Amino acid sequence: MRSRPLTVTVAAVLQAISSLGSIPGPLLPGSEEVPAVVIYGGMVLGVAGLVATVGLWMLKKWGLWLTIIVSVLGILLAAPGLFVAPTAALQAAATVGVLVSALIIVLVVLPTSRRAFASS
Repeated sequence: MRSRPLTVTVAAVLQAISSLGSIPGPLLPGSEEVPAVVIYGGMVLGVAGLVATVGLWMLKKWGLWLTIIVSVLGILLAAPGLFVAPTAALQAAATVGVLVSALIIVLVVLPTSRRAFASS
């Protein structure tokens, strides 16, 4: 049985928390001013992120790639909110979303993480 590196474990936990936070998008205060494509796109990415989390946790190569794809799309979806979010709270949420997605990408492409997926 392969050992899961700490970097992959941390990335999986961050991905799970981020994904769970994206799913109830329309219920968040102030979300009525956010474009529907951002709300529903975030929900879809949240579900895809949970699937990616399972793949990361099981050290599956598809989980690595799905995590990278979900994180890049999450950055692209949240980035406009850094500048045009209708409230300070939503602007802060966009900032956190971009930073967490970037951190997840960094964690899964570190050499220790890549070695864990190389043998799968």
